[in-house]
Amino acid sequence: MVLRLAGIVLALTACSAAAPPTAPPAPAAVSLPAPEWRPRDTWVYDWTSGDRIGTKTLEVLETRTVNNVPYHVVRLDDVDHYYTTALHWAAAIREGRVEARMVPAQPWFMWPLTASQRWEHRGTFEDRNGTSRFNDRFTAVGMETVDVPAGRFQAMKVARQSDGRDSDEYWYAADVRWYVRWVGRRGDVTFEERLKEYRPAPR
Repeated sequence: MVLRLAGIVLALTACSAAAPPTAPPAPAAVSLPAPEWRPRDTWVYDWTSGDRIGTKTLEVLETRTVNNVPYHVVRLDDVDHYYTTALHWAAAIREGRVEARMVPAQPWFMWPLTASQRWEHRGTFEDRNGTSRFNDRFTAVGMETVDVPAGRFQAMKVARQSDGRDSDEYWYAADVRWYVRWVGRRGDVTFEERLKEYRPAPR
């Protein structure tokens, strides 16, 4: 009887040694594809800058091809902003005249967007004040929960650093196909935008 019990104990011990407890599976990495913008997609933001507050509305008007390159045309007040289909900002145009542009277009995002992703952009910015060089470094920090007037979103935080004093942090949410929060600095001036309303075009 004693030998039989000893055999059972040894067998159980061997089974335990052969099958150690398994660790829980690691969470799947988040990979966000490029969103599809359509005419009439609209975003409304509350913004603050110092003591000033306001609201701005962005609306996709159309997709227009210029020099064989397709652009999304996004209206902000009376200015049309041109974004590539990868959502890289290219130019601001008022009444058919270029007010500002970035060559090459500035890549706020790289798709698919994943945590720890890094990219750089070197470009020339031109406006009525002249020309300046940009050397920007972008990092997709990771997913965060963001509360804004439009609700609560899971969003990928992206940080931009430059050689100067300008910097940006913005949170891209796939649910609204654009950023839900943006905190930036231009010299000594800081500002913040938070999504107030998203009106998607029919799909």
